[in-house]
Amino acid sequence: MNTEMNAVVDAKQLLGLDKVAEILDISLREVYRLIACGELPKPVKIGRLSKLPSSDVLDYIERLKSARIETELNVR
Repeated sequence: MNTEMNAVVDAKQLLGLDKVAEILDISLREVYRLIACGELPKPVKIGRLSKLPSSDVLDYIERLKSARIETELNVR
């Protein structure tokens, strides 16, 4: 992960789902889909707010990167 992304995402931070969408460069609806299908864990509820620990978002990104590398190795 690049240093710019690390500066935006502190591993101990709780992120709003809109911020998660911004970080992943996807729609808010797609964030909800990822949660519904289990790709992202269920958010932490704080009152009426839904938050995801930034570590969960970083883990998701790492899983995507690992899957990409495995796919590239299998193609060769």
